[in-house]
Amino acid sequence: MHVLPAAIPAAEARRADLVEARLARKVAPLFGLAANLPPFHRSWVCDYTALSLAEIGRGAPSPNRAERSRLEAASTARSDEGDHPGWAWSGRSVWSSQQSGMPGALTNATLNRYGPDTKAAAVLAAANRLLRDAASAVAAASRHLAATGCDPEVRLAVWAGLILEAYRAQPALVVAAVQARQVQRSLAARWGAQVDRAGVRGDDAPAEIHPPNAETDDAPGQAAARWQPTSFDLVDATLPALRLADDPTTGPGLVTVDALDDIASAWCHRLLGIGRPGRGVVWLTEDAKGSRQVQAMVRVGAAVAPFVAATLGGTSAADRNGPPALPVLPAGEALATAPLLQRRAQLLVAHVAANYVRYRDEWLLTWPELRTGTRELVAVAVQRCAQVLDAEDPVPLQLRAYAAYLDVWDPARTKGPAGPAPGGVAEEDPAVRRLVATQQQTIDAWRSGRLDPGAAAYLLEIGVVALRGTGVDASTVGTWWTAILAARGLGTGDDLASRVDSVSDAQVFHLHHYVPWLAEGGRRADLRRALAVQERVAAVRAEVVRREPAGFAAKSAAARDAHERAAELATDLALATPERERGVRARVLRDAVRHVRAVLADPSTRALLEGADPQPAALNTARVVARALALAISHGLGVDPSDAKGAVALLDAATGSSDRTSAGVESTLDGAVHLHQLDGSLHAALRGWRADLAGVADRQPTHQTDDSDASSPTLLLRGGES
Repeated sequence: MHVLPAAIPAAEARRADLVEARLARKVAPLFGLAANLPPFHRSWVCDYTALSLAEIGRGAPSPNRAERSRLEAASTARSDEGDHPGWAWSGRSVWSSQQSGMPGALTNATLNRYGPDTKAAAVLAAANRLLRDAASAVAAASRHLAATGCDPEVRLAVWAGLILEAYRAQPALVVAAVQARQVQRSLAARWGAQVDRAGVRGDDAPAEIHPPNAETDDAPGQAAARWQPTSFDLVDATLPALRLADDPTTGPGLVTVDALDDIASAWCHRLLGIGRPGRGVVWLTEDAKGSRQVQAMVRVGAAVAPFVAATLGGTSAADRNGPPALPVLPAGEALATAPLLQRRAQLLVAHVAANYVRYRDEWLLTWPELRTGTRELVAVAVQRCAQVLDAEDPVPLQLRAYAAYLDVWDPARTKGPAGPAPGGVAEEDPAVRRLVATQQQTIDAWRSGRLDPGAAAYLLEIGVVALRGTGVDASTVGTWWTAILAARGLGTGDDLASRVDSVSDAQVFHLHHYVPWLAEGGRRADLRRALAVQERVAAVRAEVVRREPAGFAAKSAAARDAHERAAELATDLALATPERERGVRARVLRDAVRHVRAVLADPSTRALLEGADPQPAALNTARVVARALALAISHGLGVDPSDAKGAVALLDAATGSSDRTSAGVESTLDGAVHLHQLDGSLHAALRGWRADLAGVADRQPTHQTDDSDASSPTLLLRGGES
């Protein structure tokens, strides 16, 4: 069950809506919806660009030309059982005789009323009809955000996130509508009003550009809007409700009215990119009856933040006087009388806003109270759900799971005056027990159809991440990963490492948190499998960061985390490799050093060195980097002095020390031990690694060829980028 699904109109409609309703019922099955509609009782996932007008009128894809000719020549509809009079299956396609035609098909005369591009107009009109209720829900939530003083950036992010939720419910239909919108706008745009005519005289030929003329030009009017649509209502009709643009009654806005169209088009363009690496995962499913659907898993913050930055500038913390104003949810009494989809959208605002704000790491570092504010916002939404929605509705299911995740995730990352409470969260903690129970509830909701696969996979994964290190039984975590991978269409994951090269880059991007589970056993074979997957994860994430023009710390940190994990796995694998395989161990250590250098070069790593207080991620990054480089040094591998200096700087930043001496590090490590819950052995290791690295950092680089004897006891110092 999705939050903002399309509404299939009834077969019987009032005369004014009859054509629109019939068209919507034809279009829906072509894009993964309405699998129960007669006569075919099947849904397909068609490519808008490959779909013909005749197929739209029939409501089913046709065989290719050669197959149609063969079946026509045979003079049979292959329905000799009499089950399907007038048509027949041809593989997944539907064939009908040219002479008899398809029963119930829309006539050419009806379809040709649409324009200027008949196919685009018909698809866009059908999509607007199917998503009418979803668009009304997004518009209502947008109006409420604008009326209650929500921060403009958060407003735009929430609007985009709600449309993303409608996209997740019917990706193929939304993509087709966006493509149809582009076609319609390109053909309907009148160019010439902005051209200076001072240099010409006389009348214009009818086809020449000329200024708008109310007497001779066709007025748009209601009829033109119906038969020649150019707007995708889910996007174009809801954006103005945010009140971001200039308004005669309220005064200047953040953008001009004309800019709203550019913002809408920019988000439409982003929607077309969903499913590319780093922008969610989109996959096909097929039921036992042959109906196909599209499923999607998208992390709202990662998808929305670059769009907001590109349109409103993505105001940094330094440019603000205070934290952004969060949404205020409607009261339960006001929600109770609203239509179902509007209630869902108004309450899902809490999850979208929290996800976006928490993606903005620089906001969280500047205003830590945003963690509490967003967590409380989600908690209020859960309470409202109990008042106005059924307990098994997808919105309370999602919000309860997200709230349980936040209750475990935040305490270990929220610093008070003396740092986080010693001990952090553990398995006996009530919040941990609640999240563990919620994980199973999420699986049950997905398997029973009350929660869609994309939402289930996302919620289960963030739950796994939050529960790491809390002592949850490994077999329980394994059950969760089996469900996550199955929900994402990857099977049970038993052989995932062996076939990782055939897995799409978009899916690989989201295997980062699966890798620690693969390495859980600590055996050499486990580590090899995990490292093979993580190598691909790191390569994909690095390419995603390189491609994304909007530079957010969270996006860059995703690549850094991938290299960091690969470096740690390679280090573990090197330690698990016996002495008799020194050459293999040396190659693995070189891989570890390669990933360490990527970590040190990442912009988000430089950010860890900033600020007076140690950042939560700094110690783990410093530990992984220092451990890998120190092991490489101890086995006689080349480590560049600049890399060693970078590792020392990371260690000092992680422990809050500005002193570059070993004594300085030792004197501040006790504070770091309390702050990060370190044990004594790691405390001692940090001191030893820093001493080793400080010695290398003071040396001059000695350039060696790649075929140097890596097992030589002589310390080889290899040059290169820092």
